[in-house]
Amino acid sequence: MFFKNSSDNLEIIVAKSANIINKPYVHSVVKISDECDTSKDDDLDITLNILCRDSEGNRIERDDLEIEIFNSKNELVLLISKLNYPNEPILWSGNKNLWMDSKSGKKCEPPNYNFRIENLATRIKKFIN
Repeated sequence: MFFKNSSDNLEIIVAKSANIINKPYVHSVVKISDECDTSKDDDLDITLNILCRDSEGNRIERDDLEIEIFNSKNELVLLISKLNYPNEPILWSGNKNLWMDSKSGKKCEPPNYNFRIENLATRIKKFIN
């Protein structure tokens, strides 16, 4: 797994992935929490915030994201939500993608920006595995 050898580079990989899927914006990543036991493949829980800026450095808060990366029953899962919009749907990206209502947790229709978020999840999982 990626984390055993390169845990310090996760933020760089996530930021570069966000830059690719959300052009022309530039992204920085802040690690919020990191619980990872490298002796156990199933002990992983990392939370990151992706902060978005335009080319002049102005914040684009509507595109800020929060990502939680964890293992659930030997499956790598990414939970991605809009950082500053708690009522927006949340992406559960495991073996397949599922959009959930942020209030009820029930399955819902994807938002109109779903392709960007799903592409980000796919790109990050490819680097981690």
